[in-house]
Amino acid sequence: MEHFQHFGLSQDPFSNEPDLRFYFDSASHKETLLRLDRSLRQGKGLTMLTGEPGTGKTLIARRLFENLEEEVFEVSLMVMLPGATDAQSVLSRFAKQLGAEDPGDDRSAVLGCIYERLAIVREEGRHSLLIIDDAHILGPEVMAEVGGLLNMEYEDRRLLSLLLVGTHELDACMSGDAALLQRVDVRVQLQPLDLDNTAAYLAHRLTIVGGAIPLLPAPTVEALFKFSRGRPRLINTLADNALFEAYLGGATSVGGADVERAAGDLGIGSDPGTTYTQLTPMGAAAIGPAAASPSPPVVSNAPVVGDLSGSDAGPACDTGLGEQLVSNGSSSGDLAALLDSTDELTTVLNLDPDTAGGTVDLDAEVEAVLAEREPDDEQIIDALPIFSAENSAATPLAEQTRIALPDEAAGAGEDDVAELDDLFVELIED
Repeated sequence: MEHFQHFGLSQDPFSNEPDLRFYFDSASHKETLLRLDRSLRQGKGLTMLTGEPGTGKTLIARRLFENLEEEVFEVSLMVMLPGATDAQSVLSRFAKQLGAEDPGDDRSAVLGCIYERLAIVREEGRHSLLIIDDAHILGPEVMAEVGGLLNMEYEDRRLLSLLLVGTHELDACMSGDAALLQRVDVRVQLQPLDLDNTAAYLAHRLTIVGGAIPLLPAPTVEALFKFSRGRPRLINTLADNALFEAYLGGATSVGGADVERAAGDLGIGSDPGTTYTQLTPMGAAAIGPAAASPSPPVVSNAPVVGDLSGSDAGPACDTGLGEQLVSNGSSSGDLAALLDSTDELTTVLNLDPDTAGGTVDLDAEVEAVLAEREPDDEQIIDALPIFSAENSAATPLAEQTRIALPDEAAGAGEDDVAELDDLFVELIED
């Protein structure tokens, strides 16, 4: 296609077809394949391979199918399809793959046919293996029927090994059958790719089709990893769409913005389980460390940072500095609330306007100023709030609701104290 030619590619490098030419032996895939190979060569009965959708389970199953020697194994690979997963159809398909021409419709006849073919394979000195892909869509009844094939023996040896491949729903399906669950000999989980393996995976695919690695710069690879969470199928889908976005823009390489636009079009979010609700504007900067959005200002109880000398004290704000400091939760809010400009603050704190920039510990400065002030310096003393324990009795209502403090009660007579207690009780009852 034209956009492949634009980038010097001989064919689609990001196809999701199970083409073994594009198989990439990542650390996770290599370990998984080794575990499965060991299980099957040891003749284990039931082996399970599970993983998230799109992690490459089907490709591993096909790789395993191709790698097992025909002179040692008789391998049957069956992919389950919705609507064709009843027990009878599954057993009939397996019988036909073993070479039975007409297994019939009767369950007993089909099972007898399967047993006969498995025994022939054993007499040839080979071992039979059934791989079922997308096994998670099998119902409990079918799963029990398939698991029953493990009971077939010939000359005191098991005739069949079974490999079930599926998503994590397969685990839930198996947990519903305690008898079958106990027969699981090996369970393997395929993990998504990490960032390094994602980069190597993309480079591997580009190399196969004659592409140059600079087609996907490091920030672009990071963006692909972020949105795909390391799942190869999603990596391919995003890379394919981003490649076309770059072609439409006339670029010679794929940028992070192309990946972000592709993810937005596909409704893919950067966190697991999330989706975009708004598309990224065209022309956004490429994703990468240099393109990170500036963080919004943080309001906290931390020391004030910035130039406190007046007009350069930071972003414009409709509220005065005193109100800002109070709203910010400063422990010096009592003083700050009385000040409404940076000039007043620098005057009270005796700060040099030319050197006031940087970090100022407001609490320490206030304490230092108050410690240095003389007692007769009423300008600062009057500016500070004064708290008094004395109750005001300026109005009749205040007189009725006054509560005697300990020093007042100590100087009163017993009658006065009793009268005060009565007033207090009446006040509580009211």
